[in-house]
Amino acid sequence: MPLMRAATVVVYAGAYLFVLFFAVCLATGLYYLAELVEEYTRLTRKVISYVIKFVIALHVILLVVDRLPMISIGVGIASHVVYHRLLKTFPYISLTAPDFLGSICLLILSHVVWIRFFYTDPRCAYVTMEWLFGFMLVMVWMVPFAFFISLAANESVLPGSGGLGGYHGFGSGDFSSRGDDASASAPPRQKGKRTRSSILGFLNFLRSKRDEVLPMVSRSIPSSRRVD
Repeated sequence: MPLMRAATVVVYAGAYLFVLFFAVCLATGLYYLAELVEEYTRLTRKVISYVIKFVIALHVILLVVDRLPMISIGVGIASHVVYHRLLKTFPYISLTAPDFLGSICLLILSHVVWIRFFYTDPRCAYVTMEWLFGFMLVMVWMVPFAFFISLAANESVLPGSGGLGGYHGFGSGDFSSRGDDASASAPPRQKGKRTRSSILGFLNFLRSKRDEVLPMVSRSIPSSRRVD
């Protein structure tokens, strides 16, 4: 029986193209979410708070209904309680604050206890990777990912920035727009200038490269007819 060498090449090429398209779509989506977070800071804080409470409620339901291990449930609830404490200074997040360091430790511990549960519990013997990723996305990754996107809300969350002094209220698209007092209290060098974080700068770089490459590709494709 002849080997399908050409088909194998096509499959690998399609897989690499899928990864490339997925990366482009992910970068575009992150840029859009970062823009929304920067504009609606107060709304983002409320949404994250509701999501944290929802995930904590899910932990309780899993404990009562499915009798999942107490240690996994306890670590999960403790991690989300610490996540909620980070909202006190949102969107400013100090990378050396005890709450932030504790949230990182609990996030790692959550991965350890849940993966250990999936590998040791007989009920998870036939769990698929899709099932596992779906569970981890909701119970472990969703809130930390929201905080990661929220880093775009203010430059002061990044190392070397001005700290809390760089934050002068919520975004311009909150439930109510910035008042005249907030604008008057802002330093002159920040008036009329929109705050840009390194995350948005990186995503802007990707978008500029896309805008440069696509016209070159379109010009390299011969046109079948010329439109006058």
